[in-house]
Amino acid sequence: MRARQLIVAALALATLLPVAARAEPYLTVRAGAKCSDCHTNLTGGGKRSAFPKIHAHDILHDLEILPIPARAKAFDGQIVSQLSIGSDFRLRNTTTFSDDPNSRGNVPENRAFRTGNTVNDTEVQEFLLYLEIDLLPEVLKLYVDEDFSGGATNREVFGLLRSVLPWDGYVKAGRFFPAFGLRVYDDEAYIRSRSGFTFQNSDEGVEFGIAPGPFFFATSITDGEEGDTDVQATFNGYAVLDDLPVVRSALVGASFARQSDERWTAGWYAGANLWRFTGLAEFDLIDDTTDTVASRDEYASYFELNFLAFTWLNFRGTFEFLRVKGDGNQTRYTIGAEPFIDKVIQPRIQYRINNGPGNRPELNTAQLVLEMHLFF
Repeated sequence: MRARQLIVAALALATLLPVAARAEPYLTVRAGAKCSDCHTNLTGGGKRSAFPKIHAHDILHDLEILPIPARAKAFDGQIVSQLSIGSDFRLRNTTTFSDDPNSRGNVPENRAFRTGNTVNDTEVQEFLLYLEIDLLPEVLKLYVDEDFSGGATNREVFGLLRSVLPWDGYVKAGRFFPAFGLRVYDDEAYIRSRSGFTFQNSDEGVEFGIAPGPFFFATSITDGEEGDTDVQATFNGYAVLDDLPVVRSALVGASFARQSDERWTAGWYAGANLWRFTGLAEFDLIDDTTDTVASRDEYASYFELNFLAFTWLNFRGTFEFLRVKGDGNQTRYTIGAEPFIDKVIQPRIQYRINNGPGNRPELNTAQLVLEMHLFF
């Protein structure tokens, strides 16, 4: 049963990546496997390994509604035996609904629908290319993650040494995304944007990790804020447990980050799978003396519930709450559907409700998001 769950997890983590090329934590929980089972970057996200690609159709049971000739095979990214590539392309259309401020500059709070103004925008959300070179097969890799959505921007480039350390340990050195909390794709989620660990904030340094059995632990030392002499230190550890009574699998983890001598963040997260339902939650404490007291974040929370329908369609709902001193609290609600169309195509539709203080009209909006994701 463990082997079957690993196959399901590997495929799922590599293909259901709504909103950057990142792993979706609910798939880890649903299948009972770790992010390192199917990504070159062992902390999740980015290029997929060969394992999930091999089992793509068998696991996803995608609709295969495109008129593709039987002889046509999806590109797997393998160039030669020790050189492979990968990619994620996302085209997004966002319709934003907002209200007109009154004479005092305020708008109504806690509204699910807003009708004053409508703005529509279509953009290439991302165009990412990944390169993996096996300098010494199974031992030493060179990995590159490049963003071409607005010019050329390097997101990650590092050397990865593994298979020579105990407990399936590894060493990563270069530019990378430090691991913290649930690596949900949405960079606007409060647990991502307010903690400071988004998929836009890579940093240079070194990371060490081990992955004995169902556990995964990683710690990193990186440069931190540009222009100062301080460093950033992070720790992230979790366990994925399967074949449990009542629930099929569960995730329990914690993170801590010392981002500077004036700021630290700690997070606790968990998840569980029961039948076709998968839930996730994270709570982050934020201590930042660099901000003014009146606008200082105190904590961010995130709750997510997924329902798998027809084996190829995932429904997702989220609730987020951000506690801010000075009566600046914010909430977000999201509901959406994510169908599997083909092994290299996935669309997405989502409705999001953003609420904040009435004197901040930009925080009080509703959004309808349509997205097309192409990947290999």
